[in-house]
Amino acid sequence: MLTPAGFHEPVVLELADFRLPTTPEPPDGVILRHNVWLCPEASGLYDAAGQPIVESFLRRGFDLGHYPHGRPDPVDGATLAATAADDVVKHIVYVPYAGMTHFGHLLTEFAGNVGSLLEDPGGLDGIGGVGSVLVVPARAATSCAALAELLGLPANRLFSTASLTRPVQVVQAVIPRPSMMNRHGIAHRHFGHVRRLLSRLYGVHAELAALAEPDRGEKLYLSRSRLSADSRHILAEEDLERELAIAGWRIVYPEQLPLAAQLDRLAAARTIVGGVGSALHTLMAFGESFGRRRVITLGQSAEFGNPNIALQAARQGMPFRHVVCLERDASSQKDLRFLMPTARIAAQLEALAADPRW
Repeated sequence: MLTPAGFHEPVVLELADFRLPTTPEPPDGVILRHNVWLCPEASGLYDAAGQPIVESFLRRGFDLGHYPHGRPDPVDGATLAATAADDVVKHIVYVPYAGMTHFGHLLTEFAGNVGSLLEDPGGLDGIGGVGSVLVVPARAATSCAALAELLGLPANRLFSTASLTRPVQVVQAVIPRPSMMNRHGIAHRHFGHVRRLLSRLYGVHAELAALAEPDRGEKLYLSRSRLSADSRHILAEEDLERELAIAGWRIVYPEQLPLAAQLDRLAAARTIVGGVGSALHTLMAFGESFGRRRVITLGQSAEFGNPNIALQAARQGMPFRHVVCLERDASSQKDLRFLMPTARIAAQLEALAADPRW
C-alpha cells in the first residue's frame, strides 16, 4: 500500500508465504558405488562408462537441479580408461562440498557434507572402511590442510581432484548423504553436526551447553554495516540501527565478536532481527530444543529471497517473520537499499517484538 508520502509500508510475511520443500528431511546413510573414476579438477565422480554419479556433485534448489560448481555432464569411458593412471585407489569417501572459507556455507553445506565424519565414532574409517581416503572437489583444495586438522587425518589420507594429472580408478566409493542441501532440505541430524563442528573448531563446549538456558528477553539486531567492502551491504543500515537503539534494541556486529560472545548474545535474546545472511545461520547451534527465539529477517519479497532461513526456522520450530523492506540497489550488483524510511521499519520491528500472538 502506498502512503501519501509515496513510500510502501513494510509487508510482513510468515512461513506460509514461502515456498518450502515438501520433503525437507534429507535421508540418512551413505551411497556406495564400485568401480568409479576420479578425474582431474572434477566436481564429482563418474561410473565405469563415464556417466556422472549425480549424488557426488554439489546440488541446490527445490528440485536439486542447480549445480553451482559445474553440471554433471558425461565423459567418454574409453578415453578415461586410455588416459588413466596406473595406480588404483581401493577405498575413498567423497564429499561434494568441503570449503571452509565462508562462515555461512561452513554451517550449511560444509556441516551437511562433512558432519557425518565428525559424528561417527570411527571418523573416516567408520564411514569408508579402515585405511580409506577422503577426496574432495578441486574447489576445496585450499581447505585441505584445515580439513585434515579438523578431522585429525594425516596428509596422505586426504586430497582434492585438483592434485590429479590423470583419471584414477577407484574400487569402492562411499558418498555420505548430506544433512542439509541448500534451498532443498535440512535434516534433524544437521543441528547436531553444526554443534559438533562449532565445538571442534572454536572450543565452545560450555557456551553451547548454556543455550539450554531461558532467554533473557533482549531484542537483538544483527548488523551487516561493518562488514568488509566486498561483502553484501544494506545501504544506510546505520540509520535503522540508530532508530532501533533508541527503542532499546542491542545492536551487534557478529564479525567483530568471538563465536562464544555471539552465542551468548543469541542465547540472551527473545527477538532476533537481521538481513538474510550468514549470521542468522549461527542460530542452528540452538537446534530444535533451544530454538524458540523469534526470528525476523529483512529482505526482498519471497520470490526474490533465499528460503534457507525460512526453511531453517521451520525445521527448528522458531517463530518466523520476514519484513519486505529491501530491494536491489540499481548501482550495485550485490547491495540492497531500503524501500521506505527507516523509522517506519523500526516501528514495524518494535511492534512485532511486542506482539504476544506469535
